[in-house]
Amino acid sequence: MTTIEHTRFGRLETGALRDPDVVWQGTAQLPDAEVEVRLWAGPSSAPDAEELDALAARLTDLPALDTAARHALRAHLHEDRGFIDFHIDELDDSETVDRLVREAAGEEVGADAFVATMRLSSVGLWLSGLSDEPPVVLDYTFEPDLGDQILAFRATRDGAVASVDWES
Repeated sequence: MTTIEHTRFGRLETGALRDPDVVWQGTAQLPDAEVEVRLWAGPSSAPDAEELDALAARLTDLPALDTAARHALRAHLHEDRGFIDFHIDELDDSETVDRLVREAAGEEVGADAFVATMRLSSVGLWLSGLSDEPPVVLDYTFEPDLGDQILAFRATRDGAVASVDWES
């Protein structure tokens, strides 16, 4: 059994896993919200202190990472409005959509205004050996009570932007 003790994540056991699974669950703090965090491992995951320290640093710096993510979300939505248009078209019962459309005053709802209404719903940290994808994933939602679509911001261990992807 692979076991490691970490100051942020506590005692982690990854050796008995047959499939990727959550080995630690907790929260991280933004100025206006507490965000759910999950640390994922798999059968081939053998975390070391350096990897865990790097992932823990992303949680310590979550407000800065959130700022970088929102910048990347705005850039993505300026290039591809599909996520915005989908929500404006599909969520006609949404007070937020009504407000955004009203504030746009006959223009298209802008990426900046749209991203300002999005909420960080969760953070996923993926230990090496699980996939070739970047290990830090921040999931952003718009009106989560009305839909399940997210924009996933992916970052490297050191917090560098890797991608923004539309998922459900």
